[in-house]
Amino acid sequence: MENFNTLTLFGKTYTAQDLIEKSQYSSNRENWENEYWEFIASWLNEDDYILVFTSGSTGKPKQIRLSKEKMLISARMTVSFFGLAKGDSALLCLSPRHIGGMMMIVRAFYAQLDLHILAPSANPLMDCSEKFKFAAFVPYQVSTILRETSDKLKNIDQILIGGGKVSMALEKSLEALKLNIYSSFGMTETISHFALRKIGEDKNYICLPDISITQSSIGTMIVHAPQLQDEAIHTRDLIELNSSCSFVWLGRSDFAIESGGSKIIPEQIEEKLRPFIKERFFISSLKHKQLNNQIILIIEGASHELNQKIFDDLDKYHRPKQVFFIQQFKAAANGKIDRIASKKLLNI
Repeated sequence: MENFNTLTLFGKTYTAQDLIEKSQYSSNRENWENEYWEFIASWLNEDDYILVFTSGSTGKPKQIRLSKEKMLISARMTVSFFGLAKGDSALLCLSPRHIGGMMMIVRAFYAQLDLHILAPSANPLMDCSEKFKFAAFVPYQVSTILRETSDKLKNIDQILIGGGKVSMALEKSLEALKLNIYSSFGMTETISHFALRKIGEDKNYICLPDISITQSSIGTMIVHAPQLQDEAIHTRDLIELNSSCSFVWLGRSDFAIESGGSKIIPEQIEEKLRPFIKERFFISSLKHKQLNNQIILIIEGASHELNQKIFDDLDKYHRPKQVFFIQQFKAAANGKIDRIASKKLLNI
């Protein structure tokens, strides 16, 4: 670790000792700033691993150990893909409690990037006029930036979007900007992303070098990343496999619904309905004697009438048979909708 223990912040380079000393003085800093310094201190301690929680998208988050050496390998992959070099400015506005924020810091350690850290807000560019070589956001941040300060995205040479699916509507808006924007695919266990696709150019995710994928008998993806994990990672992601390094993501097997003798993937229905429903929502199911399960729609907020024409383009068995409203959804550890806990609020 001795070769990766200096960090440049806002144009000033700090030694490991400088960083450790700065991490110990937290009285004048806000909570979000302390979180960054806590991670930096963890990176510089004598342990050869970092403790991190999985996202909890489909269950209770688990604490796992990630090798610092393998985190550096992941950083090298990303730095190489984006052609980043010493002194390049990088913007970090993601929480370091999750792998996306952590890896932005590790990349800065690895490549000696000039890291600029801003509060992880909905629109971190609101009061920022600087230009950056590289930045990472979650879809919600990009949506907010587009709505409030879209021109500021042009100040960033290369943009990485992670932590969630880029909706069709968001993708179309980003395509019009003609910028270098990439949607990433990964998880905590793969130490951030292992596949990328450029917005506006390809619908397929392409794996980074030395990473390959196969498919299980039920259609879920298996990731083979020997440089990052000793064993293959069996995911719950349903995919359309195009090659050993190319795929289209379909949805999560946890949420798949058996109805009328076919498997229905809720995320695909949600994508078609998203342009018509402004509130947060998700597709779920209820037991049904003839169909086994019938499709239902659950919307966050006050109850109101829906125009039934929004369902016209859906297949017969994909059309929700009932619509329910919940005042406020439950959230998973990563901020996404906890579908199981939210549905339980209906008591049906």
